[in-house]
Amino acid sequence: MTTYQYHRLQPDEIRLLALSAGSYDDQLEGSLDIFRLPENEEPEEGHQVLVTRDTGSDVQNAPPYEALSYTWGSLPISPHTLSIVVGDGETATLDITPNLDLALRRLRQDIPVNKSRLLWIDAVCINQSDLVEKSTQIPKMAMIYNRAEGVSVWLGGDDAGAVDFIDKLLNLDDFDPLTKDPGTPEEWAALLALMQRPWFNRRWIVQEISLARRATLLCGTRSVSWEDFSAAVALFTSRYQDLRALFQRSEKFQNHPNYLGEVDALGAKCLVDLTSNLFRKSEDGAVLERLLSLEGLISTMAAFEAASPHDTIYAVLWLAHDAQPDAQHGGAMSDDHLLQTPQHSPTLAGISSDEDVSDYDLGKHMPQPSNQIKFRTPFPRRATATSSADNPEKLSRRSTSLKPPVAAWQSSFSCRSVSDRNLRNAEKHFEGYPTSIIVDYNRSVYEVCKEFLEFAIGRSKALDIICCPWAPEPPPDEPKLPSWITQLDSAPFDKQPGHNVYRRVLADPLVGCPGHGPRIYNASGKTKIYPSKGFIQDRVLVAAGFVLDAVGTTRSPAYEGIIPSTWLDLVDWPGPPNPVPDRLWRTLVADRGQDGKSYPPAYFPLACKWMFEQRSRRGGINTTELLTSGRCPSIASEFLRRVQGVIWGRQMMLTEGRRGSSKFLGLVPAEAREGDLICILYGCSVPLVLRRLRSPSKHGSMSSSLDQKPEIIETQPDGTESVRLSTVSQSTSSLPSPSETPTQGVVGTASTLEPETNNVTPAEKGLAVPAQSPSVKFASVGVRKALRKDTSESKPPDLATSLESQYQCELIGECYIHGMMDGEAFKHQREYGNKLRLFHLL
Repeated sequence: MTTYQYHRLQPDEIRLLALSAGSYDDQLEGSLDIFRLPENEEPEEGHQVLVTRDTGSDVQNAPPYEALSYTWGSLPISPHTLSIVVGDGETATLDITPNLDLALRRLRQDIPVNKSRLLWIDAVCINQSDLVEKSTQIPKMAMIYNRAEGVSVWLGGDDAGAVDFIDKLLNLDDFDPLTKDPGTPEEWAALLALMQRPWFNRRWIVQEISLARRATLLCGTRSVSWEDFSAAVALFTSRYQDLRALFQRSEKFQNHPNYLGEVDALGAKCLVDLTSNLFRKSEDGAVLERLLSLEGLISTMAAFEAASPHDTIYAVLWLAHDAQPDAQHGGAMSDDHLLQTPQHSPTLAGISSDEDVSDYDLGKHMPQPSNQIKFRTPFPRRATATSSADNPEKLSRRSTSLKPPVAAWQSSFSCRSVSDRNLRNAEKHFEGYPTSIIVDYNRSVYEVCKEFLEFAIGRSKALDIICCPWAPEPPPDEPKLPSWITQLDSAPFDKQPGHNVYRRVLADPLVGCPGHGPRIYNASGKTKIYPSKGFIQDRVLVAAGFVLDAVGTTRSPAYEGIIPSTWLDLVDWPGPPNPVPDRLWRTLVADRGQDGKSYPPAYFPLACKWMFEQRSRRGGINTTELLTSGRCPSIASEFLRRVQGVIWGRQMMLTEGRRGSSKFLGLVPAEAREGDLICILYGCSVPLVLRRLRSPSKHGSMSSSLDQKPEIIETQPDGTESVRLSTVSQSTSSLPSPSETPTQGVVGTASTLEPETNNVTPAEKGLAVPAQSPSVKFASVGVRKALRKDTSESKPPDLATSLESQYQCELIGECYIHGMMDGEAFKHQREYGNKLRLFHLL
């Protein structure tokens, strides 16, 4: 039998499989037909549109159809086949995976004799060997799933009674008894096993299920609606603690103290939470409005896996309200999308003083947009018309291809806290971040991550995303990612080896989920990232801020959630029955309640005292043992769960107390060490731990050689400095040589950091001092006013415009500094004279 040969689709066309009826064991058979699926229209019922192709045949609009969502699985040496009818009595074959074979046989059971079922299935309806066709069809998948009458989700074989148990759960009169009945753990375990199916871990399923007008989960011969399944998952997770105790009392489950694992980390639970907040839909399920930003989506999707690291971003573009894959030119990804942008970041090198600044001057010295940034695809492409480089088009958000269109999005430009015409005029050159992103699997993982961060930070004007684990690991043939791109291996939860349950391995991010709701903390006040454009240069992130203090005395990290007894030494507390020091219990919960957002309740000090009463005289506190002991009061359980989310893998420390300030109590990453800087960066809601690095060059030139590494500057107890090689990826060390004056080096970079002597020149400190460089200061009076309001300084410092520095920093991670999480650091900055600087994060 011959292999089926596809015919090329036009950009507004799709294929649909008409699956024929048959018994379970019969050969799978159907026909593939081409239909129109216009991007910006959906004909009313009964209204038919015919379009004549070049071949002379008419193409109808797509009739009602269903879409299938499933996991591909692997293709065996002897794959299963699907027979495609190609003519009178003639058939050709398509190879399909075993899992798709099972799914089609299950779908065929519901087809009446001599009838067929019209389906869209990616592996069948897209010619997977035609890259050009894939480039036009993949951006249409969101529309395909939303236009379908329903989406069938194939989860796999038998469910061991899980679907029947869901029916029981939905009867609320029986729900409470089911959470306490010692005979129900097997049924709860069946539901947990269903939630652990591989389908729930796929990143692409978020769009497939959330865009569905109606979704049905198929598991063996049973089925359940998505609405009922979602309700069951929500009920399950709402009584997680009660169910954990139920399993602990069950001899059949060996009295396991944590059989369920960390349910909050399950993909099924995350999917249910996400789908209820992604869209505003009409009564018939059509998407009316997208509700989340791309940043908000990425920061909340650590539970979902992607086969390709690029899909960490690409798989969710369709869901964001501020970004989407390019659908121009009929949705063809094969067309280049040309975006007019300035070639460089702003520079004010030609301005000598505040008095020389005017709207005209500032605009004159801005780089003119003389270049086109081209987002490329790995596929052949047609030439496209673009706007003139001399008259760049301002980008605006497109209407969604889903019905009905989303209202046009208007860019909301946000200046700093004051209205400054000069700054606004300068930054107008950088307005209009791209809302369409071309999917390009030929780009490196770093380039994909960098584009996302430029997009997200540029829109939010915030840096919190650099603290949130979201990025994939690059393949072995690519360099490691810079320290300011936090990878998913830093996520709070991970699967237990050899099991399908999750366990906590690290603390929760202090920043929460950036882009998803209000900030939890406000360590940087109302400031926004500075510079607001051009903040990523090569592999370096540039940000303004100041050094608050440095890491001083540290104690062992709280591995496995065990609080070391030595932590009490830092607060000089002998323990109960003495009252718990306020700064101790607040630091243990990062001054927030169990939800991590609201302020802690008044009973937390009491719960903290109870916790310390349970420890042995010299031993640590095992928070997990206390929670699973069966004698933990409910109030103490709430406190302990919050403590685990804050301390796990972090170490407690006291700062050095630089410039004569008091020492702060805090929590820092396990990798932090004495002398690391604790910094407040504009636009970041929490303090950051940075480690100073410097180029191996002694003459201010940063070598691009991959054989050289930056050096780490360590402050010794006697105040002297020592240098050692950094373990930062070698690929992050390419920077141009400094070209600014000593004044700029001192004022605008991290090259002079406390402790410092005011009368010591940069040259005496060993810094390179370029000769005959013009003295350039940030010239805009409006910027000074803006910074004055943002930092509450009476005399805001100058900011050098150079983005070069002899010293750079490695991001170690976020930290909690007690009493410095809500803008108090700016008062400290004024009192102790901490200078505002530009930091270069490698």
